[in-house]
Amino acid sequence: MTEVLLQELSNADVDWLIATGRQQQISAGTILLEPRESPEAVHVLLDGALTLQVPHSDADCADDSLQAGSASAGNGGADEIARLSRGEMVGETLLFNARPIAAVVRAVENSIILSIPRSQIVQKLQQDIGFSAHFYRAIALILSERLRHMLEMPGQLRLVAEQPVKDALYVFGELRDSDLDWLTAVGHLEKLAPRQVLIQAGRPVDALHIILGGLLSVAVVEGDFNPLTVCFECVEKNASLQKVISYKSKGEMSGTISFLDFRPSPVTVRAVDESLVLSIPRSQLAMKFQQDLGFASRFYRVLAIQLLEILQTAIGLLGCPQQMYGQHQDMDDDVEYDDELNLDALHQVAQGAARFNWMLKRLGVV
Repeated sequence: MTEVLLQELSNADVDWLIATGRQQQISAGTILLEPRESPEAVHVLLDGALTLQVPHSDADCADDSLQAGSASAGNGGADEIARLSRGEMVGETLLFNARPIAAVVRAVENSIILSIPRSQIVQKLQQDIGFSAHFYRAIALILSERLRHMLEMPGQLRLVAEQPVKDALYVFGELRDSDLDWLTAVGHLEKLAPRQVLIQAGRPVDALHIILGGLLSVAVVEGDFNPLTVCFECVEKNASLQKVISYKSKGEMSGTISFLDFRPSPVTVRAVDESLVLSIPRSQLAMKFQQDLGFASRFYRVLAIQLLEILQTAIGLLGCPQQMYGQHQDMDDDVEYDDELNLDALHQVAQGAARFNWMLKRLGVV
């Protein structure tokens, strides 16, 4: 990840981070974030290594459940799902008003981190469009690599249960009308028959797909992932060796994991029933990113939000399930549910839904 951060940030970006951030050394065993703890800063790992772990039991997922004494010794009742190396970021959820990750972040060796306080980095992202485009792209690349690592070793992943999640149309509130106008102009509609493959594991992703209607499944290869054998085997044989781990529906994007890094997809996306997608070619988007920094900033932010949502789901499958409110259960005022929306988020969902419906009309879908 060292290369990602240094390749994506400009000298001016690096100078600002140095001037604003605070370097600190943390010793091996130090817990940087507890499960579901709201971060107060974005941390960049400059040297050393961190581990991302999920607790063994649901009880351990609650805040403060991993006591400092037990957590610093061994695994502290947690399984490692990712090893974070130099250049990785922690605490990025604060930039997207997202729920904190349900995992513990711990130093596995003496490390150096650069901490940028919430207020300063949020203000910088709002005021400096060039910085935000570079920084959101770097975050999206880091998240996609973290997800790829989890999905290419899927033995621990269980089938995701059908559960309520925050409205996917939330992300459309991040875009402007002019952004959607451009997407409708360059994208093309694709109708998918039931069981038709949209993205094949092991193959490159040539376009980003926005789901306009229907339902698509996301499946991973069981066992070791070899992109060459997966790519050159027949689709029917691949299907028998894959396990569905999640579903995508209206308003979500497909192809985000492999869109930025040009590497083969670790997942197969297939239509469950008749579906409709808007496909935007990678080449067209690449040109737009270079010509319009404002669009690039907003779109990379949208990609990061959707990647973060997938990561949260994967962490839930590996260890800590999401805390969802059931329709027939009593609501606990002391619990913040993962599918709970505040007033600001509800306003953004409504705004995103309006923009999404406007796009559907422009495309002649409704």
